[in-house]
This record gives sequence, structure tokens and C-alpha cells, in this order.
Amino acid sequence: MRLIATTWQPVWHETPLGWLDRYRAALAEIAADRDTLVVFPEYAALEAAFYGTVTLDARGWMQRGANHFDAYCDGIRALAKDTGATILGGSGFARKGDQIVNRALFCAPEGEAWLEKQMPTPYERALDMAPGEAMPILATRFGKIAAVICYDSEFPPIARRFAEAGAELLLVPSCTDTEQGASRVEIGCRARALEGQMIVAMAPLVGEVPGCEVIDVNLGQARIFCPPDGTSPEDGTLAQGPRNAPGFAILNTLSESLAQARKGTDVSVFAHWPESETPQNPPETRNFR
Repeated sequence: MRLIATTWQPVWHETPLGWLDRYRAALAEIAADRDTLVVFPEYAALEAAFYGTVTLDARGWMQRGANHFDAYCDGIRALAKDTGATILGGSGFARKGDQIVNRALFCAPEGEAWLEKQMPTPYERALDMAPGEAMPILATRFGKIAAVICYDSEFPPIARRFAEAGAELLLVPSCTDTEQGASRVEIGCRARALEGQMIVAMAPLVGEVPGCEVIDVNLGQARIFCPPDGTSPEDGTLAQGPRNAPGFAILNTLSESLAQARKGTDVSVFAHWPESETPQNPPETRNFR
């Protein structure tokens, strides 16, 4: 079983389906098959709208992205059918009633599910993006999978609920435009791996996208984390891709890594977590001035 997190750079195309040819080539490059789980980044779905001559502000891109989101998802479905791979497609603007959410399609030969961003960033809130709903935990041949989008990974209770419900693998598509933002998501992913004793895969958008205000500059590095414990790598990094450049973080030993993550050797944070939540009186404040 293989887990592959992409570091993806969207580009402009001459035709509406140009993006799909790029995805097909990428999946061929990594030989994606039934034993492959692939994660694409946050806002990667906007690439389906990158054709023609377009001049829009951020709100305009929300509408154009939402207009192309269904076509993008149809392409992801076709790729999953053709390759047999399980794919978390890139997220994008999607209409939900009279609101717009940040949504991604999880697509497998056995079925599909929606992932929505629960915690919009201040930038997204300024665009009136609505908070979405949590994805269900999916029992798959790769293990029990949960997913959150970018900023969601920085809130421990969100991932904790998944861990307590049995999730073993957390997928985190992301998009950040500063090194600080990339660091925040990475720190969140590392912490969620430690706290939940889970495998956490971070798939960021990278590169410059002229003409699209929403994702004009993107920084990050695809990485796959585990708790740094037992026989795992000392820094908890199981795989990583190139930094701020297109590529892949490839973990070829997913099943073995999942088994090690929950074992607990020197520590067992997941098992001991409830003890940290024991109700106590508020800490006393003492004046040392």
C-alpha cells in the first residue's frame, strides 16, 4: 500500500481539459494503481478554470472556480476509474445552497465522499466563505481515513475527534502564501501525528499563478509524518517531496507505518490524552512583581 502526497503547481492551459491531461501524466509518473492513495492540495481544483483570457478579483475567482468545480470532480472520478487509485482531489470553491464552501472530492473505486473546510481563514471569511461540514471517517483498504483542509489542522480538537473515533490516517491538503503559513500547517500536522498517534500526510500547493489573485503565490513541501517513537524516524518524517517545487512525497510502506504509529513504545500520547482532560480548578495566579 502506498500513500503519495503531491506538491502541485497549477498552470494555465489552452483548453478547458488541459488540466486533466496534466493529472493523468502525473498519475502515470507515479504508477498509480489500486494500491495507491494520492492526495492533491487545497485549491488545486481552480486549475480547471485556468484557460482563456480572464481578469477577475478574488470574488470573481470564487464564482469562476465554483462554475468549474463539478467538471473538475468529474475528471477526478474518471482518473480513479481509469487507474484504480484512490484520490483525494484538490479542493476548490463549491456552491452549497446559496453559500460557497471550500470542498474536495474523495474518490475511490468503492465510492466517494465530500471533504469541506470547517475553519475558514481570515482571508476566506473576508470573502464570505461559509464553514463546511466534517468528512466522515472512511474505512478503506488503506485503513481508517479522515481528512481536514489546511487551517483545520491547526485546531487540535478537530483532529482529536477523528482519532477518538478510530481514524488512523489524516490527510491534509493545504495552500499557504508565506513560509510562516507553511510552517504553521507543518507544525499542526506534526502535532496531530503525535497527539493522535496517526499518519498525517500534508499536500501543499506551490509556485506562482499569474492572473489568479486567490493563489498567486504558494509555498510548501509535501510531507508524511508519524509519531517520532519506537522504530520510526527520529524526526517523525516518513517521506517528503521537494520544497516550493512540484513533486511527490511517497510512502511505500503505509501498512507497516500505520501499525507502528498506534503501537506506542516510549510514550503513548493517544492512550494518556484523557488524563490531561481531567477537570481541575483553574490555575492559580501568583503575583511576582
